[in-house]
Amino acid sequence: MSTMVRTEVSRNVFPGFVMALINLPMSIGFAFLAGVPPVMMIISSIVCAIIGYFLNASKYAVGGPNSATSILIAVAVTPFAPQMGNLYVGYVATLALMVGMWQLVFCGVFAKYHVTDFLNNDIIEGLVLGIGILFVLATLYMVLGLPQMSNEQWIGFDVASLVISTIEGEGSYFAVVLGVITIITGMVARATRYKRYSVIIALGVGCVALVIMERLYSFQVERVGWIKLGLETSVPDLRQVSFPVIANLITPAFVIAIIGTLQAITVAKAIRSDNEVFNPLRDVFSQAVQNIFVAFLHGAPSANSINKSVAKKELDSGPRALLYSAAFTVLLVVGLDFALAYIPLAILGGLLFLSGMTMVSANKIRRFMFSNKKVALIFFLTTFLVVVVDIYTAVTVSVLATFIINVVRLSRVQIESRVEDGTRLILKVDGTLLSHAFNRIERKFVQEFTPAIREVVLDLRSTDLHAEEILNFDWITKHAKRGISATLLYSDNMEKKVKKLLNLNPEITAINPQKANYADSGSTHHERRRFRSA
Repeated sequence: MSTMVRTEVSRNVFPGFVMALINLPMSIGFAFLAGVPPVMMIISSIVCAIIGYFLNASKYAVGGPNSATSILIAVAVTPFAPQMGNLYVGYVATLALMVGMWQLVFCGVFAKYHVTDFLNNDIIEGLVLGIGILFVLATLYMVLGLPQMSNEQWIGFDVASLVISTIEGEGSYFAVVLGVITIITGMVARATRYKRYSVIIALGVGCVALVIMERLYSFQVERVGWIKLGLETSVPDLRQVSFPVIANLITPAFVIAIIGTLQAITVAKAIRSDNEVFNPLRDVFSQAVQNIFVAFLHGAPSANSINKSVAKKELDSGPRALLYSAAFTVLLVVGLDFALAYIPLAILGGLLFLSGMTMVSANKIRRFMFSNKKVALIFFLTTFLVVVVDIYTAVTVSVLATFIINVVRLSRVQIESRVEDGTRLILKVDGTLLSHAFNRIERKFVQEFTPAIREVVLDLRSTDLHAEEILNFDWITKHAKRGISATLLYSDNMEKKVKKLLNLNPEITAINPQKANYADSGSTHHERRRFRSA
């Protein structure tokens, strides 16, 4: 085997196969939560992989079904048509088309006005936490072996009815055992160096447990069933569809488009190689095209998946891995359809439960609890509205509140950047440093950073630093952890604020905070003082 062939297998073929093994069961599980036939999510996964290969700017971006879109599809369409039916499928296809059109609009608006600068971390993290909680609760019916929840009322009532039904013995003991085994296996696998394969390991162990239990006991559990892969069109017959219903889908499509856009930008910023050109709007455009295509190919709304993108990066995948993952997905569905039909929903529920738990972070909750009142209020209000009211109200209220607050507290920031000796990037900031202003600094950094940079200096001596804001430093700390020198310069009168900044943002311990006078040039040869938090 030649070196070229070995490289192709290790960088593209093998990662593509692993991604297919991860995506396929997850896509089937997402389909049951969204109330659509599994083939819709599988088609979405295949189409998004192919289009993403040609259009994505981010090397590691992976589009397709994910937790947020599956929950939103069910919430949006269930009131208007029975799940799994032809009319429901038509509405879901129309929803995908609307999402794609909204995202095309976002590309133009965001490119000109940088609206995402004003979407602070408090609202984004609040949405992620709320959707994560909803997602975890929505998987319980699978694990407990009970009928699917209605998605037409507050999820608290559905969960309460599930608990009561379980106590009364209406669930399946064997489904619970399979679900718990799958969840525990996945959690253990994530704590090891094989965490990138945790979904495959959990699925495999769950299926082995199923085979053993079937040899010892006689029982019935609900299974995936047969999947017929096709590319039939799915746009609804406009002679039958209700145009008032289509009008009611405009707002849900907007919310899905917003969340998908934020995910695309997050992947573009946080999950990328150093030699990539930062171009998040191209990833949003790619996502828009993906949603428009899947609308006509029996697919459902999709978005970039942070978890799948992380897995692709951990596998050190090449760009063609997406094409191989699409090809392997087709082969698995066509060649192993009998094995897919055999998988119990309880095992899929366990895999989805693990996916949802990655969105529920105790550390982030604690971090926002100790922030200022405004930030904490937006974060917890957003989460509360998502779980107790609905996602659309949460997005509307939180986005409006955040925009109003940021406009009232508008900070005018000037950012000067220069590169010394081709290896040292200096960002000098003047003005009031609030959260939305900090987003501008981050955007400036990712535009200026190149693989040749070995030292980064963030000069905040001329800023009014609001340390109680939740400021995201991941964009610089990830480089510091890989050996690039990162320095944060501050002045004498900022010492208490920097100490508070460190307490609220423990991840910036990878950066070297230094106290310097205004007369200092910021050179590493000048007087330094490492700031140590209490």
